[in-house]
Amino acid sequence: MGVREDIQGTIRLYPEAFLAPSIIVCEGASEVGLLRGMDLHRAGSGEQSITAAGIAWVDAKGITQVYGRAAAFQTLGYRVAVLRDDDVQPDAAEEAAFRANGGAVFRWRDGCALEDEMFRCLSGAAVGKLLERAVELLDADLVDDHIRSASNGQHTHATCVFGLSPQTRETLGKAARSKKGSWFKSVTKMEEVARDIVFPNLATADETFRNTISAIQQWMFRGP
Repeated sequence: MGVREDIQGTIRLYPEAFLAPSIIVCEGASEVGLLRGMDLHRAGSGEQSITAAGIAWVDAKGITQVYGRAAAFQTLGYRVAVLRDDDVQPDAAEEAAFRANGGAVFRWRDGCALEDEMFRCLSGAAVGKLLERAVELLDADLVDDHIRSASNGQHTHATCVFGLSPQTRETLGKAARSKKGSWFKSVTKMEEVARDIVFPNLATADETFRNTISAIQQWMFRGP
């Protein structure tokens, strides 16, 4: 019964996804935006688009619904992958069953959401651009408030701009996810950040992040 409900709910939300042979079930809007930004960057670089490769993406709208959506597609015979954060863990049995049925799982490093990953892994210049974009979307005072709150007053916007370190990078990831007003947590905002900042600077990101993105693209364009 639960799987049938997940199928019906997914059909209502994303009927176009059922026309594609391969599906990526995203934990939330940020991951959808990342893939859309990747698609735009690829198109702008003259590479094959994700949609042209027969890939569709679905927003599960939260970690608790990821594997219900994924299992629904698997039941219907689709090739399915999951793209999720790692700050909140999914049901281990559901994830194991999904993998056992041939599903692929892509996640950020231990304990990290996408925002954490970006601020930890991108180059200093790219992190500076992320901060600039946050100020454009909110304002400098609000960004500063989020940074102070995330660091218990140890860091400010100015210290992050002029003194980037592992500690300030960690603070920025937390600040970007502020419950008082997240910086990029929407499809449109993350799509633009991915298109304008993340993928143009991917070559200078750290190896772990590059390898994760490479694995996602291999699955989409060549993988089983």
